[in-house]
Amino acid sequence: MRSFAAAETHFCIVPSGSPPSVDGLAISEPKYLECDECGARVRIDPADQTQTTIDNLPHDRGCSQRDVTSRYFAETFVR
Repeated sequence: MRSFAAAETHFCIVPSGSPPSVDGLAISEPKYLECDECGARVRIDPADQTQTTIDNLPHDRGCSQRDVTSRYFAETFVR
């Protein structure tokens, strides 16, 4: 397993891109966490929640970043 913080892994935060009347977020406010390789994305939690992590991305089967995890996931579920 690799860490999402490793230099060879690439993810991005995608802004809303729409006005608050559409999704409640400002146009430039972060909306999705996305894998740069396969395009898998997951909605980022509101500021008062912190449940979405890199581990929630539904990567394609062939994505080389499927093994990328957070330290929390590795310490809690792997060891």
